Amino acid sequence: MVVAVESNTSRKHMIETMVKVQQKVKGKDTYWKRWLWEETKPILLVLANYPASKNLLEEDLTGILIRNAVLDRGEYGGVIIANLFTRPVKWPSDKSLSAAFAEDSMVELVKACHEANQVVIAVGSLPSRSLVALARIQEFWEVCKKEDMAKKVTLLVNSKGKPVHPLAIRNEPWQFSAWQADWMKGAKKE
Repeated sequence: MVVAVESNTSRKHMIETMVKVQQKVKGKDTYWKRWLWEETKPILLVLANYPASKNLLEEDLTGILIRNAVLDRGEYGGVIIANLFTRPVKWPSDKSLSAAFAEDSMVELVKACHEANQVVIAVGSLPSRSLVALARIQEFWEVCKKEDMAKKVTLLVNSKGKPVHPLAIRNEPWQFSAWQADWMKGAKKE
C-alpha cells in the first residue's frame, strides 16, 4: 500500500519594496501626489478632480483605485495623481469650484504633465455638470496642445468608450481613448 503524503516545501519569506511618495502643497492647495516604485519604467499622470486630504500618507478611495489600476497594468513605475482643482470640495458647484484652485495651479499641472510619459484624464462627468470644471479642462487641453503634449493625453473610458471617473469603473480594467473633442457635450448652460 502506498500512502501519499503532502508536504509543503514552500518557505515563508519576506517581500519588500521601496515606494517614494511625494506631494506638492502650498497652503491649503494640493497640486499633486506622486508614488514612484520603479524608476526605469514610465510614469503615468492621472488627472483627477480635487484632493481629499493634504496628509501625505492618507488616501481616499479614488487615489487607491488609481494606484491599484496603474499597478495592475504592470507597465508603469509610478503614478502622479494631479488635481484639476487644488482644494478639497465637499459639494461641487460652480460657486464652490470657482474658489477651489490656486492661481498657479495650471502651471504646476503642466509641469507635472511634462514629467509623465502618459496623461490620463479621469474627471468623469464633472465638466458636463459644471461650467467652471468645463472651462478648467478646456484650458488644460489648450495648454497641452500649445506645449506639444496632446499626443500623450488620453481619456479614462468604460467598456462602452464613455469617459469616466475611476469610481465609476472600480471593478473593470482601465481602458484609454484618445481625446474626443465632444466628450464634454451636454455641459450645462447657464
